[in-house]
Amino acid sequence: MTLFRPLILLCTCIIFGFYAGADIRDVRVIGDGAPTRITVWSDISQDAQAFLAESGGERSLVLPLQGETQSRAGNGMGGVASWALSGGRLSFLLDRPLVVSRVLSLPPTGKETAWRIIIDLETVSPARFASIAKRDMQRLARAESDARKASITLASAEVAPTEPLSPRNRKGHGQYVIVVDAGHGGKDPGTQSAKGLLEREVTLKAALYLKELLDKDPRYTVRLTRDDDRFIELEDRVTLARKWGADLFISLHADAAGSPDVSGASVYTISERGERRIDKEASKNDWKIPIETSGSKVVGSILEDLVKRETKSHSAAFAEDLLPELKAAGPVLRSTHRNAGFYVLLAPDVPAVLLEMGFLTNAADAKRLQSSSGREKSMQAVKRGIDKFFDRQEVLVASD
Repeated sequence: MTLFRPLILLCTCIIFGFYAGADIRDVRVIGDGAPTRITVWSDISQDAQAFLAESGGERSLVLPLQGETQSRAGNGMGGVASWALSGGRLSFLLDRPLVVSRVLSLPPTGKETAWRIIIDLETVSPARFASIAKRDMQRLARAESDARKASITLASAEVAPTEPLSPRNRKGHGQYVIVVDAGHGGKDPGTQSAKGLLEREVTLKAALYLKELLDKDPRYTVRLTRDDDRFIELEDRVTLARKWGADLFISLHADAAGSPDVSGASVYTISERGERRIDKEASKNDWKIPIETSGSKVVGSILEDLVKRETKSHSAAFAEDLLPELKAAGPVLRSTHRNAGFYVLLAPDVPAVLLEMGFLTNAADAKRLQSSSGREKSMQAVKRGIDKFFDRQEVLVASD
């Protein structure tokens, strides 16, 4: 796809310091929560930068890794509930607010043939954790961006020149393909309001209006997964988006809550737990990332991992572009950007968000979503978010 064109220039096994056979040998967590120690054994030297993150009510510690890694997961102890290794990241799910008190990177010594990363954690208040996590998430994004840019300068002849992942490398009409997915439909009505308003009706009307808005902009080609009241399997929605070469996938929904007082829009992107399902579903549904190299299968695997990481990064970036526009257009939840493993977010190479436009269990939200003016205001905010996202991507590409 257009957004991933710079990835074609990336080097092979030199990316992030990789050489054949490099891997994480072991991960261990000890402690009772105060303090907690994490030890990671690696075949190669690591930068040993640990970042805190907080999203969707979950706290985590993220360790970006260099080299080839085999995806796996394990249980923790103390303040670490579990850990997962995937896509060049080692992530630790925290069950309490912890911060890094020390990080060490130790070379092989004596009988110890592996490099070791030691991370010591200590308990802090939720407010202090949130403050540090907000800063660390920005630092993590910059670090990974810098790593990608640095890797371009190391481009190797082992990767043959290829076409972009999508044929759309031109300016003008239809430069970006936007797939709008009206949630539910047909035999699947979704949730409903106290007055009988069905989610499948709300999402379809919103999708049709968003398409009408986007069709007026020559930059966009718009596709709908459904344009009438019919049921589409979840895997088919993702397959269609990939078939159409989507640059962005937006799934529209309306939420429900146990309390009628809960209201506001929210945006979901893929969670760490959801990421663990991507490879399985991609294999099951033949969602192959169209990358060709003249190198080894390992090189292709590394490039696929980069595409998946870039996909996740673009999804999160779009969500952050969209949120202020939604907030200006109507009520939003306090924790507006959330993470989940929804099936429609599992495409390995299509940036995707799931937008909950409001709560049908809330009378004001239901009235807003049912009215033409409320629906139009919400979808106009989505259009502005889309414009902002692609405007920024074009600036980034132009600056490379």
